[in-house]
Amino acid sequence: MKSIYRAASASVSAFAIGAALVTAGSAQAQVAAAPAQTPATQAPATKAPATQADASAQGIAEIVVTATKHAESINRVPMSITAASGNDLAAAGIRSADDLGKIVPGFTFTQSAYSTPVYSLRGVGFYNYDIASTPTVTVYQDEAPLPLSAMTRSASFDLERVEVLKGPQGLLFGSNSTGGAVNYIAARPTSDLHAGVDAGFGRFNAWELGGYVSGPISDNVRVRLAARHEGSGDWQTSATRPGDHIGARDFTQLRGLLDFNAGDRLTGKLSFNAFWDKSDVQAAQLIQVNPLLPAFANPVLAAQPLVTSNARIGDWTTGTHPRRDDRQWQVTARFDYKLTDTVTATSLSSYAQYRQFDILDPDATALVVADTTDSGSIDAFFQELRVSGELGNKSRWIIGGNYENNKVHEIQSLDSSDASGFAPFAAFFDLPVPDAIPITSDQHFENYAAYANLDLALTGTITAHGGLRYTNSSDTFTGCTGNSANGSLAIGLGILSQNNPAALGPNPACTQLDSNLQPATTHNKLSQDNLSWRVGLDYQPDTSTLVYVTVSRGFKGGAFPLIPASSVTQYTPVTQEKLTAYEAGFKVTFLNRMVHVDGAVFHYDYRDKQTLGSVVLTPNIFGPLNLLVNIPRSKVTGAELQVVVRPVTGLTLNGGITYVDSSIGEFTNFDPYGAVQDFKGEAFPNTPKWQWSLAADYTFALSQGLKAFVGSNANGRSSTNGALGENATLAITGYTLLDLRAGIGAPDDRWKLSVWGRNVTNKYYWTNAYKLADISARFAGRPATYGATLSFRY
Repeated sequence: MKSIYRAASASVSAFAIGAALVTAGSAQAQVAAAPAQTPATQAPATKAPATQADASAQGIAEIVVTATKHAESINRVPMSITAASGNDLAAAGIRSADDLGKIVPGFTFTQSAYSTPVYSLRGVGFYNYDIASTPTVTVYQDEAPLPLSAMTRSASFDLERVEVLKGPQGLLFGSNSTGGAVNYIAARPTSDLHAGVDAGFGRFNAWELGGYVSGPISDNVRVRLAARHEGSGDWQTSATRPGDHIGARDFTQLRGLLDFNAGDRLTGKLSFNAFWDKSDVQAAQLIQVNPLLPAFANPVLAAQPLVTSNARIGDWTTGTHPRRDDRQWQVTARFDYKLTDTVTATSLSSYAQYRQFDILDPDATALVVADTTDSGSIDAFFQELRVSGELGNKSRWIIGGNYENNKVHEIQSLDSSDASGFAPFAAFFDLPVPDAIPITSDQHFENYAAYANLDLALTGTITAHGGLRYTNSSDTFTGCTGNSANGSLAIGLGILSQNNPAALGPNPACTQLDSNLQPATTHNKLSQDNLSWRVGLDYQPDTSTLVYVTVSRGFKGGAFPLIPASSVTQYTPVTQEKLTAYEAGFKVTFLNRMVHVDGAVFHYDYRDKQTLGSVVLTPNIFGPLNLLVNIPRSKVTGAELQVVVRPVTGLTLNGGITYVDSSIGEFTNFDPYGAVQDFKGEAFPNTPKWQWSLAADYTFALSQGLKAFVGSNANGRSSTNGALGENATLAITGYTLLDLRAGIGAPDDRWKLSVWGRNVTNKYYWTNAYKLADISARFAGRPATYGATLSFRY
């Protein structure tokens, strides 16, 4: 707890001297009543249902959220929710879901070795790195799912707010949300003409230009257009080639929205979202050399420099430049028709197309150890139909169904010609070491679901909640590890299988071997169904107090891996996981709305948790290999507390802390280094026990036509580990980060100039540590950055 005290002291001191500061704003479900600091992609308040309400001059305002697919005050929703406005996200420098941990204690982002982000809430996450990896924390854009994590990069753009729902959300938000859901709500078109522009410049020649225009084109039709581009120079240097640099940012986002009314009963919302990402891929840092097969290790590998204290140093293969070439577009259509004054029918449709071509080098060396070209595509369709209504003042019901159809194609071309795992080909078979090996996956996901939920007022103060969802899902999979470009992989495996170099043929389609040591393409289908549910009671004696208890159950569908396989057994899927959550919480506002406190305790009974494990095959010529596995039983117990205080006009103080105690039951498997272990009692990988955030914001008048603002935000977490086995090499140490900001502007935010700093203490930290082939490596967090932003509004 000393680190919390030091962070708090730093924040208060910075605030006291009026230093430049950046704040996460009102992190847990609260927004200060002070005028918002509006970013270029955030219009003045619209008529959307998420505007602030019931704020006094000095009190804390409420946010209206749609976490239950019904607009209501966040303080009346009986679940743990963090909400933040688009202004808060911009102030905290949050550009994607990767950064939400700054303002959401309990939310964890892990950068996987192959760039696919992994999100966890309260310890519930699924670490896997192909683009078909289905997450436990699903991201939504205006309630339409972005079903795979690779698709989420542009969601945090031009926003009214974000809602982070903790605990299983499979009832109203669909499959796979065992950990929670993140719902981004776009800023909608306005009834009057508004426009804005932001321009910013910062360290590493980083620059940003964004803007929007919003308004009516007729009495019943309103439109909004927004765009943003982020660019920067390189920020990392090669550990072996000081003149070689990487880290440039080249990211463009576009959004178009159209809202219309067709009479008094029908409304429609159409949206188009797109992004183009041509940024460099972050360089990993080598922390240890540990060959799969020490006797065949490349002697040059041992001479590769280790990096342990400088985020700006990493390494990649000489003559290459890891980078992305990714793009995505999504169209969404929502129609609401009022069947009666209290009953509404809703149709929500979405189609998204994602394309990827990434050059990756996660081995953190100048050698060819795990160099990969990753190309792929996602085509995702979603359709939901629902009917909802009210039964008196506090009772509501909803009945609906949805259908998902997602197709994913991916090819990873892996070159490990300097790795020890393929060295026996030259030593034993007198063959060239296999070079580029294509690993191909085709998956077709289909989900059918029907659900119903009832919130029934039993008395004037007590409400009962109950809901069910039935889901039928299937995943059709084809997996193939192809022959190396030089043909030696098939010849070597042919010798292993039948002592016959020609056994696999001159150019087999796939080289993984079945139980008869014959090459075989893997075709498989995983079909499962489940029944998610939620029951609860809440007690609300007045508008300032809510106490609730809930029990809920959620499921995450099974999954197939995309990995270099020498055996068909490595393509064995993990089956669906089940999580039963018990939670009790409260939300209280007092002292004339100057103080708000949220708290919750929770316990998760976790069955068949999916995780990335390892396997050692016979004969053991490749060392430990990746394999998806189910952990039969595990549990999570924890608590969280958030306090927001607004003691005087213009000043908001915010603090939050989450405690998560995760524990694996009886489970024996290989650790990443090939040792058999019983992992009973271990905490989940990438799950810190403590996470916290502290923030302060102060806005005050300098003169009749000029105001100033200062603020700070500190966030941190305790230590964890990057993999099963709790090997010290893969330890992820705890850290606390401090952001600062200050600025001046017009009282009505027509213009604003701000200066900001992030990670101002230049703390060296890392978000993931992993074992891959012959090395152990990690990804460091960004060093100190600083800059200025100028905004105009009309």
